[in-house]
Amino acid sequence: VPRQFGAYPRALAYVEWFTPFKPPDPSSRMRQVSRSTRQLWRNAAVVHVDEIVRPCHLIPRMGQSVDLRLRSGNAYEVANDFYFNEFIDGEMFCACVIK
Repeated sequence: VPRQFGAYPRALAYVEWFTPFKPPDPSSRMRQVSRSTRQLWRNAAVVHVDEIVRPCHLIPRMGQSVDLRLRSGNAYEVANDFYFNEFIDGEMFCACVIK
């Protein structure tokens, strides 16, 4: 939190929201989500970290062509449509790696 707002005892996180799940893609069987917007701006919020239930893994949806701006470091910024990868459990992976 910037100094002008004083001390804040709880950790905060910036979260961008996505649409509810769309029907699964026929070929991958992965559920699809899109970036949620309000008046053409990304729908986002600052929440307390302890309110986050789980992280999730999203894969940019390419379609018939690939956006040439797309790079591994900017995929979440460039893409608007994603596959929800339920086959990766990031929380379990972190728990196993940290041991």
